[in-house]
Amino acid sequence: MDKVKTAYFMLISVMMYYFLTEIINLGVFVTFRHAFALVLFGSAFLCFLYRPNIARGATAAKGALMYSMPLLVTILASLFIWFTEQVSTDVIARGLSGAFIYTNMLSFALAAAAILYIFGEKGIWYNLAAILIANILMIGTIILEHGLGNYFSELIALITTFAAETGDIIVQAEVHELAFCLGAYLIYMFLKPKKGVVYATLMVLTLFCFLSAFKRIGIIAIVIALALGWGLKWIAKFAPKTALRIATVLSVVIVVLLVGYIGLIKIDIFSMLEEIGIETSGRVDIYHAVDKFYEFSPQFLGNGIGFLTYQLSGEMHVGVSSVHNDFLQYFIDLGFWGYILWLLSMTVLRVRYFGAKGKVNQAITAFALTVYLLIVSSTDNTMNYPLLTAVLAILMIGDDFDETVCTNEMKLFGSISDANRKREGEKTK
Repeated sequence: MDKVKTAYFMLISVMMYYFLTEIINLGVFVTFRHAFALVLFGSAFLCFLYRPNIARGATAAKGALMYSMPLLVTILASLFIWFTEQVSTDVIARGLSGAFIYTNMLSFALAAAAILYIFGEKGIWYNLAAILIANILMIGTIILEHGLGNYFSELIALITTFAAETGDIIVQAEVHELAFCLGAYLIYMFLKPKKGVVYATLMVLTLFCFLSAFKRIGIIAIVIALALGWGLKWIAKFAPKTALRIATVLSVVIVVLLVGYIGLIKIDIFSMLEEIGIETSGRVDIYHAVDKFYEFSPQFLGNGIGFLTYQLSGEMHVGVSSVHNDFLQYFIDLGFWGYILWLLSMTVLRVRYFGAKGKVNQAITAFALTVYLLIVSSTDNTMNYPLLTAVLAILMIGDDFDETVCTNEMKLFGSISDANRKREGEKTK
């Protein structure tokens, strides 16, 4: 029965990562991946009802809800804006549908929690296996069409030129969303290395798939996140509380810098970059087009979630459906104070929650992964990648998950069940 359950959840997970663009028309358009995320959660919930593991379920669910706090901030800030501005119900419905139907952070955090509930901490690696299976299937179809030699020839050229030379074959393997998912796993694996053939195989396959997509901003983000993570882990060996304080302070500094970043955009820093010969890939024109929609001021309350997406795709006709800058988009949508609360919920709140009660290593993991997310979001609309949401959630919630479950069960019931004790014992072998 356990093998059937494992096969079932793996199959659903693989399909969630494989069907990236397909949609279902249910009156509203729902992506396959969102549907599969809900199936994962629904299936795990049925397993919970059949044979409940309360401590594990509570730990996973609470982690998912805390991880999803930015969604709550987004909704509450938008509701305040909509009611203050007395906008039409159509505007509210449009914003809520975008937040809950197309890029619902909670759905994918719950999918991550479902995998952890079913598999425990091993769910981290089952999830990675699902991503690799989906990605290798995609790469395999490219190799079958063009040949193994041609593929690896272009891959080597891509890596050795740092993506300055990108062939027509290898460019087909540039699956942005999966590449960023694998980048997050590389950070986790380098921060918490393990021994064994299975782990080494997963590492090699992860590197192969990540390098096949070769996102330069992803590589930069990994290097910076690991440098900070390793530095904090070194400090934690001698002064754990100090390491946690530093991670918290750095999170606050990041929030300040990202608020200042909007100010730089407002004073037209990207035009200045163009003037000194730095290519900005058309961002100057886009930022000029949206400049009228916001002010860099504490008095700017925002327009509500979904506003800028609608303007870009519906009214402005600037040739793009995205501003290619998650931070500017959320500032325009949520306003000055809503934007700050949104940033705090992604940075300080996650570091403090996952690092609560002396869990310094978990705080460092959450901090490093947050740094990675923020950096890759500086050039891509990565915040809107739901699969990356699932991966970051499973890595943050799943870090030392089995130990956390045992601790919570002891507090709830005064003892640890055989099932949870067994999982924790397997991890420590």
